[in-house]
Amino acid sequence: MRLDYHMHTKYSDGKSDLHEYVHEAAKKKIDEIGFSDHIYIKKETWSMDFSDLPRYVSNITQLKTSDQLSIKMGLEVDFVPDRMDELMNMIGQYDFDYLLGSVHYIGSWLIDSEREIEEWKSRNVAQVYEQYFDLVQSMARTRLFDIVGHMDLVKKFHFRPNRDLNDVLLEAVQTISKSGMCVEVNTGGLRKPCHEVYPSEKLLEMCFDNGLPITMGSDAHSPEDVGADFNKAIELLRRVGYDKITRFAGRNRDFVEL
Repeated sequence: MRLDYHMHTKYSDGKSDLHEYVHEAAKKKIDEIGFSDHIYIKKETWSMDFSDLPRYVSNITQLKTSDQLSIKMGLEVDFVPDRMDELMNMIGQYDFDYLLGSVHYIGSWLIDSEREIEEWKSRNVAQVYEQYFDLVQSMARTRLFDIVGHMDLVKKFHFRPNRDLNDVLLEAVQTISKSGMCVEVNTGGLRKPCHEVYPSEKLLEMCFDNGLPITMGSDAHSPEDVGADFNKAIELLRRVGYDKITRFAGRNRDFVEL
């Protein structure tokens, strides 16, 4: 089964309307897609306005009647320590199929923003990685989310630590495993300076060895990116040992053949 659970529309920082992604996914013979527009504790240029949530939900609910393919309703929720209660209460009013939890900020620094890339040059890269994966663990411990989004996004601009961080990675994987979350295999990294799937093969092997289930997403911000590089990702997954993928409905999951 081919599914793509990570795509952004004009509701957040995507370039097109919902139906254009549906059309492209059907054309590419994707079996199931899920919309996951950004939402944050406050409105940003890249995130959805809270006032748009009812319309977002209504529009996706209408699209779910499509006979072209199966459509799921999700959100990519930006994790901010100690500030999730109000946002999660608002999200909890709606029947989402899944919630993607992601880390983009270390403090006030948006680590994956091209506008803030200079900050990397003044930081100890290994310490940034440690801080990032500590936040990933904190997010997992909340048990608020279903999927870890782009687990090693911290590598996006290809800044790499100058020492081995296997212990940091393994601790994060084990914490996610205890949380019951699923890990997203995100092909968006192949279109970024790191030129690598999120998570890396080494990290994905740790996930497999610790029994973590996986799902897939393209991180599409335009329709042409739907399902992008999925053949490469599936080849990687099979090489690591995965033969099943996780799908969601009403925040419950089951497993289907990859």
